[in-house]
Amino acid sequence: MVKNKNKKQANTTIFYPNRCTFFIDTNNLINFQMFERIIEKFDDKTVNRLNEVINGVKFYVGGNQWHNTEKGFIKYPAFEFNFNDGILLIYLYKIFKLGYYRWKDMRYGALRRYIWESFCHEIIMSLVHLIKLNLNLAEIAKEYFLNEDNDFIQKFVSELFNYEENFPLRVNFIAINNSLWHEPIPKKLGFLDILYRRKINQLKKSSIKIKLFNELRKIKLNYKYEYNFSELINYCIHNKHFEMLFRYNRDFYDKMRREFYYKAKRLILKFFKQYKISHEMKEYKDSANRIHLFLTHETFERVKSACLQTCISNLKNEMLKDFQIFQNFYSKCPICQEKNLNQANCEKFYFYSKFIFFKEILLEKMNEAEHLDELNDDNYYFGIPCEECYKIVRNIQGKFSDLNQIQNFILNYRTCPICGTKNHEKYLIDFYYDNSKIEIRNNLIQISNFKKKEKSLKVNFGIPCCNCFSKVFGETPNLNSIY
Repeated sequence: MVKNKNKKQANTTIFYPNRCTFFIDTNNLINFQMFERIIEKFDDKTVNRLNEVINGVKFYVGGNQWHNTEKGFIKYPAFEFNFNDGILLIYLYKIFKLGYYRWKDMRYGALRRYIWESFCHEIIMSLVHLIKLNLNLAEIAKEYFLNEDNDFIQKFVSELFNYEENFPLRVNFIAINNSLWHEPIPKKLGFLDILYRRKINQLKKSSIKIKLFNELRKIKLNYKYEYNFSELINYCIHNKHFEMLFRYNRDFYDKMRREFYYKAKRLILKFFKQYKISHEMKEYKDSANRIHLFLTHETFERVKSACLQTCISNLKNEMLKDFQIFQNFYSKCPICQEKNLNQANCEKFYFYSKFIFFKEILLEKMNEAEHLDELNDDNYYFGIPCEECYKIVRNIQGKFSDLNQIQNFILNYRTCPICGTKNHEKYLIDFYYDNSKIEIRNNLIQISNFKKKEKSLKVNFGIPCCNCFSKVFGETPNLNSIY
């Protein structure tokens, strides 16, 4: 540790982590140990490379990054690098926001834990990115505005941060990040704690009451207990194995969630009792004398996988069983013949009430045949198309001749007849299937067939793009007028 002798920064302390020749200037915003805990996870080769690449690291609050218009600075969401002096600039407010929004979108976990993880992740990613720096280009980088969006700068930046020659160094940042995620949170997070307290006060006026109340209780428990029991249950039932049930069944979501929630709760409580770990749950009584159970981060991480497997193996749901049979039967796209590309569409047709008509037909046909191939021939297709095919045919059955017709329609009218700009495929497909434009569509098909026969025809027909339609007719497209 070396004190800065600059009088203008008399209250600032400059740190040199073990094995590092570059300095850490915390600006008194964080504890030095927060950075030290991260850097000690890097091996000697990586640290030596960092010593070659950077001269120092500085921390700022950073609601806004202010070097956008300066030469020699390259900007990323939570950090910047200054090629002029080799300093890495870290912005705490940006880091906090990344952690906060991730926590807000999750159904479990403590906000302070997510903030700490976000801090670790962004520091690791910034350092891992910089070890790929091509030092031969670092001097040249001082002369450019590196945040400009043009081909030359993008190519230069790509070459700047993809140095491979004689440098096989690789960093497993996922393993490093995960090891930090399992450790206890530092008692003090510096200015991140100030941002945390501000956000908690703001949330008291917000609509996410359940998450806020859980967070306030965790604060009262001094953050030793970072999860409540319901969050462990939600972790299990909102796993991808069950999520499809909730994703497409919004009308029945509350009913299904309650059913799954209470079944999972009984299973997990039984699991805790069976393995004699019930004592690891902390009871907390709220002002209404209701009891809440809380878990430490260590307990949660230890049991979450086992609890999930318990739920998957014991939550008997006939819908999931039947869906698996349905998905296996319709696993191949009947149009392009590719396998296992239509999982998302299988889920939509089976679980989403919007597709109940299609689902009934699919189930009826499935019971009539042993294999999907029995329901298809050279002229007709039947089944669940993959997403790419479905956006063209918009049906589960039809003639291949109709498919050829729409493909030819898209091909023939893919270009605006006025400016030559390429029409969007979706624009043409919407036109083709719009019932109010059937007569226009059929006329356009006849014209395209006639033009193939009469190649000497010089008249230019087509579907104007949106911009040309607005310029010519002075209004947005009403496709009844396009012809």
